[in-house]
Amino acid sequence: MANSKRLFGVVRRKLLSRSPSSITTICSSIPETTKEHIAAIKIQAYLRGHLGRRAFRALRSLVKLQAVARGVLVRRQARIALHCMHALARLQVRVRARQILSH
Repeated sequence: MANSKRLFGVVRRKLLSRSPSSITTICSSIPETTKEHIAAIKIQAYLRGHLGRRAFRALRSLVKLQAVARGVLVRRQARIALHCMHALARLQVRVRARQILSH
């Protein structure tokens, strides 16, 4: 309820700050429009813009969450690969040490 009141206040302030020329532009493009129709059109436009921005923010935060999760997976894979390479290097050292001792 409080959120809708705040949104209504924002829309009202934006409507009141508009110049009369923007209203006449809308009136000239749509025949037989009243101030109520113009106000309804503007409110719908602002509400759709608000909902679009909210959806975009949610999508952007979802992308960030995916990036964090993928980063964790990549770091884990790198740690495992480094551990395996280290084990192979130790094995190679042992094999070469045996070859030197056997000759």
